[in-house]
Amino acid sequence: MIDVPFFSQFLKVSNFYTLIAIVLLGAAMVCLKMLKDKKVSFSKRMIIALIIGLVLGIGIDMISNKNGIYIDHARGEISAWFGLIGTGFLKLVQLLAIPVVFLSIIKVVVDVRGDRIRSLTGRTFITLLSTTAISAIVGILVVKLFNLNATSFAGDLTEQKTEFMNNIASQSFPEFFLNLIPNNIISVMGNNGSIVSVVIIAAMFASAIRFLKVKKPIEVAPFVTFLDSLRITVNSVLTNVIKLMPYGVVALVSNTIISNGIQSVVSMLGFIAALYTGVIIMLLVYVVILSFMGVNPVMFYKKAFNTLLFAFSSRSSVGTLPYTLQTLEKDMGVSGETSNFVATLGTTIGMNGCAGVFPAMLGTLVAGAAGATMDFSFFVLVVVVVTVGSIGIAGVPGTATVAATVTLNGLGYGSAISSIGAIFGIDPIVDMGRTMLNVAGSMVSAVVVDKWEGTFDKDQFNMPSNHTQINE
Repeated sequence: MIDVPFFSQFLKVSNFYTLIAIVLLGAAMVCLKMLKDKKVSFSKRMIIALIIGLVLGIGIDMISNKNGIYIDHARGEISAWFGLIGTGFLKLVQLLAIPVVFLSIIKVVVDVRGDRIRSLTGRTFITLLSTTAISAIVGILVVKLFNLNATSFAGDLTEQKTEFMNNIASQSFPEFFLNLIPNNIISVMGNNGSIVSVVIIAAMFASAIRFLKVKKPIEVAPFVTFLDSLRITVNSVLTNVIKLMPYGVVALVSNTIISNGIQSVVSMLGFIAALYTGVIIMLLVYVVILSFMGVNPVMFYKKAFNTLLFAFSSRSSVGTLPYTLQTLEKDMGVSGETSNFVATLGTTIGMNGCAGVFPAMLGTLVAGAAGATMDFSFFVLVVVVVTVGSIGIAGVPGTATVAATVTLNGLGYGSAISSIGAIFGIDPIVDMGRTMLNVAGSMVSAVVVDKWEGTFDKDQFNMPSNHTQINE
């Protein structure tokens, strides 16, 4: 190891482990570039990127996790370099999240027929919240299925996280929702965690535009044209960013494993297995829902694969939103009005993973450890609290912490947060599955609502995937 500030603090390459990891990451990037040059399809490159990321992360940690230099120095340095690629890519996607949400909501509210906006809103809320209620039931079931006990996950939270969660737990239900109402448009537009506020602002602007298109059509026309041009430009920027996705996936997946360590995964294997079982069950529930609606679930998952893979890697429903919208409209035949409205609201309402399965699991675990009677009425209470609490939870990394805190507070166990601190220690590992489920749920809801509205293009849905714009 080179114990010189230039290498250890500035360059972040002070030992052999870091150097080898950087070389391996570089080799992975070159490999993916060669596959692109050979015209390998985007879908195949995404699968290969996921596999490379898993092999790279597990391999580096397994070989090095008993070495003191790796634990004390190399792990942090490797995380910094891998984060440069992975987190850097994710930031580019998140950069577009706010404008995509803002412009999408305006586009929908302005263009949709006056008599349809009411039915679209009602059906969207019903579908999103219904799937959340089902996911909460699944969360309770997997806790019982795996016979989980909260005492097995005892651990200390960091002082910062404890303070953050206690602040949320101290808020009443009205106070929590009051904080979602924006009071500064500039600060809201600069914060990916304020998606609900962005939706509110966009709805206000869109309502004003609808009114002015009737009362003062000439004056408002240039502004509407500008917003439309801006939306097209943002989508073009998005397409260019998406081309980099396989490279980002390799770094994101491997960095998640390296920065947390395989040992932390092994120690929490019971909870991780239970949560991912819940995710799989919900994915099967979607199969039933889609089949009931007359939609081929195999075709749905085939076309959703790349989007779900990115959601899994990025751990951000909001960050995935631009790609979610593109997949729904161009591949699945969902109308622009429905996809923009449902998928956008799906990043803040009814997130089946972060605000459904996960908080229901924690609520059941903590209540059981506190001696609550596990009867039917308690389980109904959990489902109701989780479903109502899922409204207004922003789809960014760390969202599940807020959802879990709101649920525990709603059940009356807000003070018991610290008793399950170990679960939050492996949060990035479980967050990958939760986020994938969030996005899958919003996409299924978009298809269901569009079918319900009678605007679903089944012929386009059954056509081969259109990834030409990504491969160019």
